[in-house]
Amino acid sequence: MNLKAQRAALIKAAQETISAAKAEDRDLTDAEIADLETKNAEIEDLTAKLEKAEKSAALVQSLTGAGAAYAEGQDGVTAGATADLSSFGSRFTGSKAYTGFKAANPTGVGQGSNVDIGKVSVGSGDEWFKSRALRKAGVIGSPAAHVEAARYPTVVLAERTELTLLDLIGRGTANGAFEYLQITSVTRNGAVVPEATNDTETASLKPQSDFGTNLADAKPYTYADGYTVTNQLLADAPALASYLNSEVSYTLDGVIEDKWLNGTGLNGEPRGLLNTTGVQSLEYTEAVGDAMPLVKAARRGITGIRKVPGASVTGIVISPEDEELIDLMQDANDRFYGQGPFSAGPGTLWGRPRVVSDRIEQGQFVLGDFRQSQFLDVEGLSILAFNQHKDYAQRNLTYVRAELRGEQVFWKPAAFLHGGPTV
Repeated sequence: MNLKAQRAALIKAAQETISAAKAEDRDLTDAEIADLETKNAEIEDLTAKLEKAEKSAALVQSLTGAGAAYAEGQDGVTAGATADLSSFGSRFTGSKAYTGFKAANPTGVGQGSNVDIGKVSVGSGDEWFKSRALRKAGVIGSPAAHVEAARYPTVVLAERTELTLLDLIGRGTANGAFEYLQITSVTRNGAVVPEATNDTETASLKPQSDFGTNLADAKPYTYADGYTVTNQLLADAPALASYLNSEVSYTLDGVIEDKWLNGTGLNGEPRGLLNTTGVQSLEYTEAVGDAMPLVKAARRGITGIRKVPGASVTGIVISPEDEELIDLMQDANDRFYGQGPFSAGPGTLWGRPRVVSDRIEQGQFVLGDFRQSQFLDVEGLSILAFNQHKDYAQRNLTYVRAELRGEQVFWKPAAFLHGGPTV
């Protein structure tokens, strides 16, 4: 019996119980009420399962038809087509460039054959960010991989999606390079102004706030990452689409995250937050194996951000090693300060979201108002494949590269703080 039939049977049984009581002109017995409450809980559970199943079915249907939706004789995304937030691989295998490659090589690619599948646009940067939100919400992947929320007396354990650095920063679009003023400091001089008594006194002059600024360039850069596939996988469109749908959604995250934090601004790479003028800094005395100095320094850093008018701390970025030390913090009786190993809870530090990144060194942390930074999409996401890479042609291997062209901006560097141990 399927889920719908089970739910229908329960509803029918409940209605029969109520109808029987009405026919006998009596109230429901305690046993009948308890039975109806049990049935109602089962009906609610089945309804939730049905909703999940319907969402999964819709996703599978969209993935299955993605290739046809984007194979209208042009490369990349078809104008007006419904955007499937997880079908980047299907768009690539449904493009004119890939289908042309398949037509020219119906039995696959032999050793030493040339592979050169040109650049194929598969979506905008906005779609790529939306696909991240979709998979983080648990729509993509097996439901079995997600632990169901549990409810106990006075305690509710809700499943919370782990945040990343890219979830904190803002997003937008741009047409290309531009100059802008970064606000590196703010001094508010607002005051009550009395009426002027003559034309020479200065007490009635209107105050003016002071802004420290820095002229910065926003330049488009190509954020790219690649991976090696066999020629057999390259020739199998469904398998390749499945592989790309998984890899493309993840492969660029680390690149953008690293350049957002650590970009030098030299040698053809963007300038990251840690190399941007105007970012606040804070040093603390580190204690090996003890997270308490970092935790206290982060609290002092929050105060530093609060002193910037209009700014608030929307997140704290730490390394995986420091997250481990924070989770293992114990009191004198060996009780964990946090949730402990057998509980779930919000990943916060001083009430602010705690974000873990392996792009930041142990002992370092970044906190601030991440709304004051944005990643601006310029050309969107594209995929290309070729085997003119090392000795890949001889080895029956192909290099597949995903690229996203965009630019990162820091509108108000003073709203960020970088903390680290005293050197």
